[in-house]
Amino acid sequence: MVDAAQLMLANAVDRLPRLAGVALGLEAGWEPLAAPALDSGLGPEVEAAVVGRRARFVAVGIAPADPGVAQRVARALARAGQAGLVLGLDERRERLAVSASFADCPVVSIDRRAPSAADLRRLSPAGTTGLTGAPLACQWAEALAGLDLGHRFFRQFRATLDGFAGALARSIPAEDRHTLALLVLTRVLFLYFVQERGWLDGRPRFLAEAVDRTLPNGSIERDLLAPLFFGTLNRPGATRPARARRFGRIPYLNGGLFEPHPLERRWRPSFGNDLWRDAFDGLFERHHFTVRQGPGPDAIGPDMLGRVFEGVMDPAARRAEGAFYTPAAMVAELFDAALADWLALRLGVGGREARRLLAEPTVELGAALATITVLDPSVGSGAFLLGALRRLAGIRAKLGEAPAAATRAVLASNLFGVDRNPAAVRLAELRLWLAVLDAEPSDDPVAIAPLPNLDSFVRQGDSLAEPSLPAPSPEGAERLARTRREAAQATGPAKAAALKRLRRLELDAARASIGRAVEVVDHELRERVAAERGPDLFSDRAPRTAKAKAAIARLRGERRRLKTMERRLRDAGELPWFHFAAQFGDVLARGGFDVVIGNPPWVRGEALSSRRRAELRERFRWCRSAANGRGFGHFPDLSLAFLERSFELLRQDGVLGMLVPAKLTTAGYAATARAELARRSTLLVAERLSDHDDAFGATVYPLALVAARRQPEDGHHLRSGLDHAAPRGGTASVRRGALVAGAGARVLARLRSTHPSLGERFTVRLGVKTGLDRAFLDPDPAVGAALIRPIVRGRDIGPFRVSCGHTILWTHDRHGQPRAELPETAVRHLAPHRRALERRADHRGGPYWQLFRTAAALPGHRVIWADLARQLEAAVLSGPAHATIVPLNTSYVIAAGDRQSALRLAVWLNAGWVRLLARLRATVAASGFARFNADVVETLPLPDGVMADASLLAIGERAWTGSAFDQEAADERCAELLALDHDDRAALLGNE
Repeated sequence: MVDAAQLMLANAVDRLPRLAGVALGLEAGWEPLAAPALDSGLGPEVEAAVVGRRARFVAVGIAPADPGVAQRVARALARAGQAGLVLGLDERRERLAVSASFADCPVVSIDRRAPSAADLRRLSPAGTTGLTGAPLACQWAEALAGLDLGHRFFRQFRATLDGFAGALARSIPAEDRHTLALLVLTRVLFLYFVQERGWLDGRPRFLAEAVDRTLPNGSIERDLLAPLFFGTLNRPGATRPARARRFGRIPYLNGGLFEPHPLERRWRPSFGNDLWRDAFDGLFERHHFTVRQGPGPDAIGPDMLGRVFEGVMDPAARRAEGAFYTPAAMVAELFDAALADWLALRLGVGGREARRLLAEPTVELGAALATITVLDPSVGSGAFLLGALRRLAGIRAKLGEAPAAATRAVLASNLFGVDRNPAAVRLAELRLWLAVLDAEPSDDPVAIAPLPNLDSFVRQGDSLAEPSLPAPSPEGAERLARTRREAAQATGPAKAAALKRLRRLELDAARASIGRAVEVVDHELRERVAAERGPDLFSDRAPRTAKAKAAIARLRGERRRLKTMERRLRDAGELPWFHFAAQFGDVLARGGFDVVIGNPPWVRGEALSSRRRAELRERFRWCRSAANGRGFGHFPDLSLAFLERSFELLRQDGVLGMLVPAKLTTAGYAATARAELARRSTLLVAERLSDHDDAFGATVYPLALVAARRQPEDGHHLRSGLDHAAPRGGTASVRRGALVAGAGARVLARLRSTHPSLGERFTVRLGVKTGLDRAFLDPDPAVGAALIRPIVRGRDIGPFRVSCGHTILWTHDRHGQPRAELPETAVRHLAPHRRALERRADHRGGPYWQLFRTAAALPGHRVIWADLARQLEAAVLSGPAHATIVPLNTSYVIAAGDRQSALRLAVWLNAGWVRLLARLRATVAASGFARFNADVVETLPLPDGVMADASLLAIGERAWTGSAFDQEAADERCAELLALDHDDRAALLGNE
């Protein structure tokens, strides 16, 4: 592994052998090499040498060499047929350029004095042990391109998957082609893990040897895989045909993975030998697989599969469904926090004591966890279920239970999952089965117990679309639970019978639930109608109100829906939808799940279809927040619906632990959700995880939310982090629609109750929006100076400072109204864009050249700040020099009335304590940035004395006339006006 100290020492060509030998794993050496011999166009003044070797692979050091020189040398080596690595030092010996002699290898330039973590990872590629020649050059090329072992496996798996799907007949729907290809490849992938355990006849190369024997005269699919899958792995040894017994000692795995899938029965897919040979040679045989946790840098383990599987799900569906990989470490941290909080409530102990019990379990703890029910309502590839399995089985093992038995017991009783994507369900099952393999102690394949059937615990379905119906009766619930456990362990004919009984019970439960729901609706409908027909106090018939009419119409519509569902059940003879009250009715009969955990899909409201949005508003009350008039405030993110559904599925004193978008803490559309959580739940943690932005396989700004379904107690305090040792912050509260948590919450709550808010005096406006920047920004000067105005963007704003390096075609008059006509020069400029301008989402008629939200550009005394910034920083636009400046919609604007007010307000917003208060409510973005939108700034406290304060004005006047902004004086005066004491200041600084 290369470290920064080794790079620091490599400041000359004669010091590169040490880098090659100690850090890069080659044999250090020194062989002078004439630069012209490389045929790379280098002159004799270049010093070049072979500084390391491994058989046919060389490392060449050169100096001086910029990145272009290093890449030319690498290409020259490739043309000469020499596999190698090039290490080039620039003239000042400050940077190291690295490239490899492999097709299209990039060149990486590294600062030797301050290398980044990514640079050090590139110089320490996994999987190079024992390689030489072209394979080693390939590994280096992929490492330099930023492709680590997981990325390489993903890329190869994705290419193989696409090849298999593309080989199927076009008469098969594309989604089914993808599912079929993924199904057959994951079966083989699973077998490579089985082979690593020694369970395929004890031969470490069982599959490769079987393929080699089959290829010359047979079909890999017909003569090898089909009898291995369906005649061997899915049958007990005594019932296997003679052909299957020739494979040797192979375990009976059961579990559903090695049964023909309904899609296989329907489409009868077939893949030729060429595809299978390439899959084995180019994918499976190129990697080492192990079921052990933490397998090391050169092996593919179950944890790595999570990221790979999320990637090979259909990309369009993945984006549409908002499904992204969750790092295993984050899964464990969030589940541990939720589990400890649940235990604290269940056992009546403190959070720290609950954590201690998890580390040092007792019999009492084991009894509490034996019946715990954990649900992931959007299971994805199973990250959270796998994390919960490891944690719960590990605790049982500490209490003396055998790891294999503990793992199987948890799977049979404690874990539940739902996902609408069938491929995700299959992949989640695969990862859970791998955990079973990992726990098995025996090396004897015949002694291995069959895998549990998971298809009754991890279900395909939509947690949001399933009907909301009553839970089954206690008697029916007990039968459901007992039959599901039997189905999980059943094998052979008994398995089919148990599954049939289970499906019948689920159908009966659904019918009973619908029947009870109809009775409830009928009763309410009769009461409503009777009330409407009854006389009033004066014996006259009361007039039917619009509200009463709507209520009766809603009940009649609900009854029609229920009767339609009843008919569907009767006609189908099976449950045609996913239904919590049927499939998991035994859990709901107990009141719900103990822990609901997960990372639900994050899909912005505008990406949902109008029908989907309407369905969500109809079904989920938290999704009905009225628009706040700004942006997409009325379009809830899909994760909000999952949050409400998860809360519904919790039992009393159950705990919710979820990763949701951090914007839910401030977004207007989430106001109802925040208020309901604060009113009906005990909020335990609301931690923004900005340090994990790059860990999720997407650009995300996550919030870890942990809450218990119980009424909050007075004075309840949140933790500042998931760890129960984290300090507690202020009281959980919702102020003006924002969730306030952390160490500064107490201070913020007091200040808001003591002082007026800024929004009570000023209106915050978002800057001007073009809707089509290419038509308006930086126009040709030929349109005329009268129509060109300077612009300021968010990135151009600092404390009392703006820079205007760009311009806009201003098509409005001095009152902000669009001009009735434009000069011919402007018309010619906009003509190519006319159709696009008329299709802008904000265009509602009028001239096609109009801009939007132009009030922010009207002359006057304005205070402006960036929407996205590391901290709140405000500037002033005032006087003739600033009258024509147009703030764009990456900034916010306040019209202050006069220059003195603008100066005071700008000083106030730039004060450090106000910045900290703003940061408490701002939505966290990547790399330390946050969004300081209107909701954030309008709710900041603005004491009565601020807008008449002489000290603030003096500070502002000095900054306005060109002196440096006096941050210390502004901070101190702000603290005095807010009456912040020592504890307040410490709380705000601690929260930061």
